[in-house]
Amino acid sequence: MSIDNNKKMSAKELLSALFDDGAYTELGGKLYSEDNFAEAVAACGKVSGQPVYAFAQAEDRCGGAMSVAQANKLKKLYAMALKTGYPIVGFYMNSSARVLQGNMLLDELGDLLASSGRLSGVVPQISVVLGNCISATALLASNADFVIMTENAKLSVSDTSDCTGKKKAAVVTADAKSAVEAVCDLITYLPSNNLSVAPACEDIAADTATPFDSDSVLKLYEGMGEGAEVSFARLSGQVVGSVKTLGKALDCKTCKKIASFVRFCDAFSIPVVTEVNVPDFECLGGAKVLLSAYAEATTAKISVITGTAHGVVYLALAGKGSRADAILALEGATVSPIKPEAAAYVALADKLNVPAAEQDKLIAEYIATELSADNAAKAGYIDDVVDTTALRDKLIGYMDILSGKRESSLPKKHNTI
Repeated sequence: MSIDNNKKMSAKELLSALFDDGAYTELGGKLYSEDNFAEAVAACGKVSGQPVYAFAQAEDRCGGAMSVAQANKLKKLYAMALKTGYPIVGFYMNSSARVLQGNMLLDELGDLLASSGRLSGVVPQISVVLGNCISATALLASNADFVIMTENAKLSVSDTSDCTGKKKAAVVTADAKSAVEAVCDLITYLPSNNLSVAPACEDIAADTATPFDSDSVLKLYEGMGEGAEVSFARLSGQVVGSVKTLGKALDCKTCKKIASFVRFCDAFSIPVVTEVNVPDFECLGGAKVLLSAYAEATTAKISVITGTAHGVVYLALAGKGSRADAILALEGATVSPIKPEAAAYVALADKLNVPAAEQDKLIAEYIATELSADNAAKAGYIDDVVDTTALRDKLIGYMDILSGKRESSLPKKHNTI
């Protein structure tokens, strides 16, 4: 469907743009809300060949205001998604509500939020925020696994808040057209539900800049946390979750970003490849959340030490604490129980009574030899050491080995860390 970027799109235009060839089946189209049709259009169709449910607030119907009828329509959509195992995409135009419906509306909204919560981890949920989404509607939108926002949109619990919600959005786009395109891209990486697999791609080409397939990396949450990048990518056509640390200390926001992404991948059995190069954690809370996310995840996990991994960093992202299935390291990587420089000072205590320049040389030599990835591999702390040219093939090999991984969790609801 051709879209005019300067024109505000109606609910049906958004759905036509989302679904393949603009074809979809409208659901509950005759449902009334007071004196007009219910204030949202709900539908089912295919996006990139995959069945998907979607709804869009209809601003030509009382401004798209939330009502008891609209809430009931959306609850039925969530119930259908639970039965059939299809993802849900929601387009949010504004957060007005039929306030005269009072507590009846509040009760229906609570039921709707509970329905969304029950679907979490069962089917992927994507929210697209195209206007000011405030209060209860913001809660519903933010309940999704991924939030896509336009630059002029707002997602907040309060209209008076300075927070726009963009830093927590998976993707921020220029306009509605770009937002729809972002949804279509994201859908191609997601399984329909937690019992299916992510769609594979047969058109495979290697990328010299990354170990992943060419042009397959989809970056997410670029506005949240600067210490790491999280992305979906493909490795020999198969979808993986990529966590790439950037050689910086990890702050709490970065840790929460990584933890949330790992938990999503785990819920839908998407393998996780973590590239580790971290000098330290900035806060204990962030380290704890990150360690918990990796330790609890039962999906296939491969850690690649690309720079430095020591102490808590090694435990949380690569060692037994993370329960990684395979630990690789690039040539020249460093693995140490404490900070490499501190380890060198302890080991060389009786040899450092020399000028500073010679101290630095001795320390560098100790780190390069005694704390090398080769030594860690010989001691059994990592599984293999590879150069950058062989990393892709090594990862593909381990993914083949782990494709049949089966690991049960202990009988509990969830951890409390």
